[in-house]
Amino acid sequence: MKVALFWSEGEVGGAVLRKLTDGGDFVCVYTDAPAKARIDSINYEIQRGGVHDAEAMERTVQDADVVVCLIEPISRGSKKDVSTPYADGIENVLSVMKKYRKSRIYLVAPVCNAEKEKGRILRFFTKFFRSFAPHVYRDSCKAIEEVKNSGADFTVIRYMNPYLKNKKAGYLISEDGSKAKAGVSGENLARCVCDVVRGNLYGGCMPVVYNKKQD
Repeated sequence: MKVALFWSEGEVGGAVLRKLTDGGDFVCVYTDAPAKARIDSINYEIQRGGVHDAEAMERTVQDADVVVCLIEPISRGSKKDVSTPYADGIENVLSVMKKYRKSRIYLVAPVCNAEKEKGRILRFFTKFFRSFAPHVYRDSCKAIEEVKNSGADFTVIRYMNPYLKNKKAGYLISEDGSKAKAGVSGENLARCVCDVVRGNLYGGCMPVVYNKKQD
């Protein structure tokens, strides 16, 4: 499988890239920081570009079977920042996908705008996230809505606290978030992303991933 992977510079993105390439998938990585996306593998290539670089995005997407976009971390920049770089980038990715008739997209994003959902912890995290990092919250909400309303075959893999260290017990997924717990390790989040992408799972859904052991 050929995967177009957008914004894999962080811990989770690096783990996703390694797991996909180790499993034999070929990954075209799109990033504005190539040095942060380099790994020891022959199963990937890097396209350098920013959120508005349509030509580089086209080179990344045109031969891909699926597109994976990552929003991480949940803490970055200034609370006063009114820009929405991830949402802007994803809007452009979706436009390129439409041009090349690509339909399958996976978005990995923090839980947001979940005040009316069943899970109590989702509602709590939404309030915390909005207060703690309103600029990232706004960006994430906009990105999720763009993907949901795009007409593409989407899956949004949601997470809350991605900083747990325990990874040995693996992860669980709550399809509607009602049974989700707050924490997931970066390694288990990456493992979940790869499993969902390879299995072509949760089409049209927004499952929440969390650690089996919350420590």
